[in-house]
Amino acid sequence: MYEVNYSKPAERYFNRKVFMRMDYKQSNEDKSKTSSTLEEVADFESRHVSETEINDTVKRAADYFKNGLYCSQAVLGAFCEKYGLAKETAFRLSFGLNSGIRCAEACGAVTGAILVIGLKYGHSKEIGNTKTEEYIKHFKDKNSSIVCRSLLGCDISTPNGREKAIRENLFKTRCLGLVENAAQALIDLGY
Repeated sequence: MYEVNYSKPAERYFNRKVFMRMDYKQSNEDKSKTSSTLEEVADFESRHVSETEINDTVKRAADYFKNGLYCSQAVLGAFCEKYGLAKETAFRLSFGLNSGIRCAEACGAVTGAILVIGLKYGHSKEIGNTKTEEYIKHFKDKNSSIVCRSLLGCDISTPNGREKAIRENLFKTRCLGLVENAAQALIDLGY
C-alpha cells in the first residue's frame, strides 16, 4: 500500500507559517512577496485533509474494489459524491475503463482518478490538463508506470496474461494496491 509521510507536509505548513509571519514585518515594498507566501499557505491548507478522511476515502475505494466493482469504478466511486456526481452514475460512467480500458493499456484506477480530476477541473482545459499531468506524474513517481500490463507484469487482455494474473492472485493483491495508491494520490494532490 502507498505510504504516507505526514511529517513532511506538516513541516512545510509550519515553515510557511513562520515565513508568513516574517513577511508581515517587511516593508510595504515587499507586499507582493507576502501575498505570494499567503497564497502558498492557502493552497497548502486547501489541500490539507485529515488523516481520518484520508483513511476513509482510501478504504472506501478499496472496499468497492473488494466487493466486486472494477478498479476505475472503485476510485471514481470513492470521490464522486464530493463533486456532485451520484454513485450509480459514476459506476456506470467508469465501467468500461477497467483492466486498462479492456486492453491492458492505461490502468483503470488511474483513469478513474482522472475522471475525478475532470469533475473538479473539467470547466477549464488548461487547468484540467495541468492537473491531469500533475496526477499522472505523481502516480508514476510512486508506481513507475500508468500502463496496466507494466504494473501487473502481464497482459491481461490475452488469455495467457489473464490466466497468469488469476494464478498469481494479482487482481486481489496488486490491483487492490493500485486502487489504494490511485485514491491516495488524489488525496495527496488535494482532491
